[in-house]
Amino acid sequence: MEINFVDADTKDFDPELYIQILIAITKADRFNGAPEIRYVQNQAERLSLDFAKFWKTTDKTFAIEGSKVSRQTALVVLKDCIMLASLDKNFSLAEREKVYGYAEKLDIPRSDVDYLEKWLKAYTQLHEKWNSFVAASD
Repeated sequence: MEINFVDADTKDFDPELYIQILIAITKADRFNGAPEIRYVQNQAERLSLDFAKFWKTTDKTFAIEGSKVSRQTALVVLKDCIMLASLDKNFSLAEREKVYGYAEKLDIPRSDVDYLEKWLKAYTQLHEKWNSFVAASD
């Protein structure tokens, strides 16, 4: 399931920062594997970025230093971080702490991160219901 709200050509969207944050979240949980990596790789390709280069040069300690992004961009980054971290159905404590840390640096309140998490759970449930409904009509 993929939910995209920002394209690479949006003037205030920083695709490189976005990919670096997703990679840091992926690397923050040692149990993340192929699905999480594939998700980030697909997002990098969608944004015409060299995934291999960013994967090599970004580690789990990647920090946002002096980066200014719009609220919309920050929320998209955080939404995708939560979605990525939840691919294995386990939004781990390490992943959650990393997301909260990025939210703080992006000037997004913790309550907004909690809202995003609830929103994604509701969206996922609707998506699963839709898939069940479509499968039942075949």
